[in-house]
Amino acid sequence: MSGSIAPPEHALRMQSEYTHSVSALDMASLQIRDLPDPLHRFLQRRASAQKRSLSQQALADLEAIAGGDPRQRRRLALERIAERWQQRQALPWEESPESLIRSDRER
Repeated sequence: MSGSIAPPEHALRMQSEYTHSVSALDMASLQIRDLPDPLHRFLQRRASAQKRSLSQQALADLEAIAGGDPRQRRRLALERIAERWQQRQALPWEESPESLIRSDRER
C-alpha cells in the first residue's frame, strides 16, 4: 500500500471545472469549426516555417490583420497625441497660475 488515498471522483471534477474557469478568465479563446483542409495545411506550413505552434501562428496572423500588436498601436497613438499637443497653440491666460492659486487659497 502506498499510503495515499485518491480523492473522490466528484472532487476531481470540481477541481478541474474550477481550474478551467479560473484560467478562462485570463484570456479569451476562439474556436474555429469546419476549417477547410487546404487552409489548415497552409497554416501548418506557415507555423512550421516560423517555428510556432498552429495556435501561435493563427494568433499572429489575426493580429496582423487587425492592425498589429495592440501595444504597438497604443504606443503609436500616444506618440500622435503628444505630437498634436506640442503643435497646439498655448491658451492665453489673463492671470498667472500663481495668482490663481493664491486667490483660491484666500477664499
